Parts: sequence; structure tokens; C-alpha cells
Amino acid sequence: MILIITNKGDIHCNPVIKHLQRNGDKYFRLNTESLLTDYLISFSYKDQSVDLHIENKINGKTLSSKEVISVWERRPNSPVLPEINNEKIKLVVEDEANELTKWIRHFFINCRMIGSSVWDRPNESKLRQMDVASRVINELRSEIKLPHTLLTNSKKDLEQFSNNKKEIVLKPISADGLMLDDKLEIPFTSRKVNSKNINVITQDDLELCPSFMQEYVEKNYELRITVIGEKILCCKIDSQKLPKGNGREDWREGYEHGLSEVEEWIDCPDEIQEFIILYMQKMNLNFGCFDFIYAKNNSFYFLECNPNGQWMWLEEDLGIPISESIANFLAFREN
Repeated sequence: MILIITNKGDIHCNPVIKHLQRNGDKYFRLNTESLLTDYLISFSYKDQSVDLHIENKINGKTLSSKEVISVWERRPNSPVLPEINNEKIKLVVEDEANELTKWIRHFFINCRMIGSSVWDRPNESKLRQMDVASRVINELRSEIKLPHTLLTNSKKDLEQFSNNKKEIVLKPISADGLMLDDKLEIPFTSRKVNSKNINVITQDDLELCPSFMQEYVEKNYELRITVIGEKILCCKIDSQKLPKGNGREDWREGYEHGLSEVEEWIDCPDEIQEFIILYMQKMNLNFGCFDFIYAKNNSFYFLECNPNGQWMWLEEDLGIPISESIANFLAFREN
């Protein structure tokens, strides 16, 4: 049995489930926002044995933890509560429901996993990523580079960082965007700025919100690499052919500006494969979406690895078999 922990609106699960159905693999989809309404849950200890039993009241499917061989933690949401008029009671029920969701997610840690309630959040830390990547590079004596990086709330450190750099990239630490009203949102993407303009940031600004920045690396092209187990699927993105401000600095801005026209499915360079394999081992990952730059100085630069990144656009644009690879990994089939 393959357990998929997600929510009803997560469309990334659908193509994977189609492959599981086609191959006759048993699966159970747990939409966590409906935990209190759509499922019956029972955990028991008896005769020196434990079992977590979950039944979907809508379709009649059942899951026993004893049958689970792998788990894909894709995108769980907090449970939606039934209508409760007493606000104090509502807060207690909300805390209980959220904690129960964590208990269930943390229960499944001794089986094959994509996504992890234990490791994904720590592995999203850019500080941890930079540290591990630097140790991987040193261990392999690799030619892969890391951009000069600073995260600070010190004006003095900011000025020292920007002194000998022409351009800098400002990046959000966590926030996806700024909601101006119910309909309008300004998305946060990596933003290239002249280092002289960085000095408008004051010490008060930094104390209010520390800033994360890197040197701007002039690009030839970029790589988006999706890794499932030992399967490495590499997409070249010729982002410098996109319009300025619409994908050239941050290819995520290029979805509506010809991104699909500058993508190419290629073999992953050997030195990057070697880096990825060791990085995944050190991070306890079975899945990751890597971003690299191939720079004007003919060097590869590691930018980040999202342990639960988006990939469906690559499958739709180029036919890269990512959903099939995920299904095969979860079902213990050779990729």
C-alpha cells in the first residue's frame, strides 16, 4: 500500500495516481484538510503490535499501517473544522486536530518516503543548503561554485558585501508575495539591483527584516534538475533568451513570456550528477528540485534544492516522465 498525504487541490498527485492505477498498485490518498470529515481513524496497540487504521468514508477505501510500503508526503493542509460557535473550544479543537495530523505524518518514518515531515522543513533552510553544498564541493574537490552570499541585519556587513560587487540579487527568505487586496498580489522573485542602490537599506530596515542576498552571476543558461531516488532528470533553461524582467533574471517570471520555448530535456552533466548524489545522501532526501546556473565564466553554480518543488510544468512542456518515475519509486519498481 502506498500512502499519499496531500490535499484535494493538489493536482501534482493526479498523474502519479494514474500510473499507480495503470500498474495495479494499491494506494490511499489522505487529504488532510478533510481529516475530521471524510475519514474514520483508529490507532490500537494489542498483543505487542500497533496498527493505524484509516477509512475513507466517501469511497470506502481503507488503510492499515501494517500494509504501507512507502509514503509520499506531498502537500498536507490543516484540517478544516466543523462549525463551532465557542471560540475557546474552537481553538482547543483546532490545536488537537493539527497535532493529530502531525502524529499521523510522523508515524510513517520507517518506510520508503518522498517528502518527509521530519526532514523537509530543515532542508528548506538556505543556510543549511549552502553549508551542505560547500561541504559536498570540498569533499568531491568539485569545480562547482556557490555565489557569494550574505544574510544579515547589520548595515556594516551589508556595505562590506556590496563594496566590490556591481550587481546583487535580493531574495526573500520565506514570503511568496505581498497581498495588496483580495485580488491583487505582488509575487516575490529574485530581484537584481545595482550594488550602489543597496545602500538605501537602513539599519532600521534591517532590524525590522533581515535581508538575504547573493552576488549576481552572469548566466549562459540555467538547469532545473528533478531527482527521484537515483533518477536524475535534467532540463536546460536558456533563460537569457527571455525578455528582461520577464524571466531573464528569474525564470519563474517567464511562464507567460515564452519559457516553454527555451526549455530542453538534456543529459545531466557528470560533475553535477556526482554533486547531487552526495548532497541527497547528506540531506536524507529521496526527492529534490535543484537549480544551477552555467555562468559566463564557464562554471556551474549551485543555487538551491527544493525538497518538495514543482515539476508538472516540465512534464507538460517536454514530456519528462517525472510522475511515472515517482510512481515507480513508491512502488519499488526500477526506474
